[in-house]
Amino acid sequence: MVVPAGSGAPRFLGSASEAFVAALVAMGVEQAFGVFGGGIAPFCSALSQSPIRLMHCRSEAGASFAAIESSLASGRLTVVVATTGPGLTSLVTGMAAARSEGAHVLFVSGATTPAQRGRGAFQETSYHAAGLGALLQPGSLLHCAQMLEDPAELAPLCARLANGLHQPGGFVAHVGFPLSVQTAPGQDVAIRVSHAGSPKPDPMAITRCRELLRPGRFVIWAGFGARHAAAEVRRLAEAARAPVMCSPRGKGVMPESHPLFLGVTGLGGHARVSDYFADTAVDRVLVLGSRLSEMTSFWSQRLAPAGGFVHVDVDTSAFGAAYPNVRTFGVQSDVAEFARELSHQYADEAPLTPKVMRRASFKPLPKVGPLVRYSALMSSVQRKVVEHSSAVVLTEAGNSFMLGNHYLSFDAPHRYRVSTQFGSMGQAAAGVLGAACARGKAVALVGDGALLMFNELSTAAKYGIPAVWVVLNDARYGMVEDGMRSIGWTPFETDFPRTDFVAIAEAMGVRGTRVTDEHQLDKALGEALEADGPFLVDVWIDLSEQAPTNRRNDSLQRQGVNPEAAE
Repeated sequence: MVVPAGSGAPRFLGSASEAFVAALVAMGVEQAFGVFGGGIAPFCSALSQSPIRLMHCRSEAGASFAAIESSLASGRLTVVVATTGPGLTSLVTGMAAARSEGAHVLFVSGATTPAQRGRGAFQETSYHAAGLGALLQPGSLLHCAQMLEDPAELAPLCARLANGLHQPGGFVAHVGFPLSVQTAPGQDVAIRVSHAGSPKPDPMAITRCRELLRPGRFVIWAGFGARHAAAEVRRLAEAARAPVMCSPRGKGVMPESHPLFLGVTGLGGHARVSDYFADTAVDRVLVLGSRLSEMTSFWSQRLAPAGGFVHVDVDTSAFGAAYPNVRTFGVQSDVAEFARELSHQYADEAPLTPKVMRRASFKPLPKVGPLVRYSALMSSVQRKVVEHSSAVVLTEAGNSFMLGNHYLSFDAPHRYRVSTQFGSMGQAAAGVLGAACARGKAVALVGDGALLMFNELSTAAKYGIPAVWVVLNDARYGMVEDGMRSIGWTPFETDFPRTDFVAIAEAMGVRGTRVTDEHQLDKALGEALEADGPFLVDVWIDLSEQAPTNRRNDSLQRQGVNPEAAE
């Protein structure tokens, strides 16, 4: 039970599992995913009897990906549960992805009770078990980690978790929960939160930024960290007449139909962005909420003007990290607060009209014959899903990343999710469940290789989750094969038998349809969007058209993937 702070001595009511779950409810947790087992059974039982919606998934990593996307779509802390030993170790990829993606996720795993440690307990999970100690202490992987050894430790732990909810760059925690503690009598937990809010910009820093950023002579580079500041970024861009480019994860921060929108940088990005820098005198770039990582920038010097960067982020470690050779003026601040204050500095400026390239719409040429080109598929997704529905769109690791970044266009944030930071295969394939649980209909564009590696179709069928998978079925690891060809290799071990995903889906209780002709696309996507529960669209891809992969492959070549080709 959770009680207000200062209500007197704690009372013992129910078990520690029930007390922990009550505290999570008080923190606003609404969703939990996991794979259950004997080592975590009492906690799962308490969850199942609470207002938190608990879903039993088919793999721990799948549960993790669903939790990540649920957290990012809802803005809430989401819980993942797993049992001891391999249950815990199967969470590691999800932990790393959650940390990298900036999600708020709490992992709760079973742990071996003290009396059984060191005695050859089945699936022993403790500080001393081989390889598990790092998962039970905070560090580069986890913001907070603890083995609960006594129910009395629950109250201070919950205080740390509650404060972590307000950490702007995400918060990833792990709690090892021994059976002996899960079933012990629990105390009331009073949630005490001390939150000072996100950092606000120093007025002197705002004045200096106004001096550095002359109207018509700078470009805004919006990233994932600016997704909650869309209105403020647009207001600043219009006040200063500053063109805006965005990272793949920042799509929609600036409406892509806006005349000041330049395009997307990085993986699957637009050549018109580099063209603008080549043709226009740009003094500086104002970076808002991006670390300028490889998949955002490919560390291109073309995007770093002589005057350098003005870089705004809540995390000062981002300043100068990606471009250590470029002059950077760093401002630690919440992006919305900064953009709001800086826009006031341009209120008296005369209107300026920088040269900006308008977004070019794409229409694939008519095609006669079987199979579907990438451009035709993305045109139909843009028309049917993006423009005529409110569905969240996720793209999967591989060619789907590049196709979504390049072809799809969004005029609002929070509609598009791409994991170009950690890039786990399967994150969209399983994560679409979490996005759909949080926001309603969600559509994942996934490669056949990713779906064969990772799927939670059965989970979606059990709970009636309105998730849609659009499978790019080309019977190969497409991004890997295209990369091999680009560096002069003959592809090896990249193909596999073409899979009948409709048969797989229907065998798991999910409706599906196959598309082998471009004229079938709109009807199939419309049927998927109208479905009450999960739906799969199996699209057979025509390999005559290549995905926009060159910049990623160029980056690999610069890193030395094939020295002979570089010579």
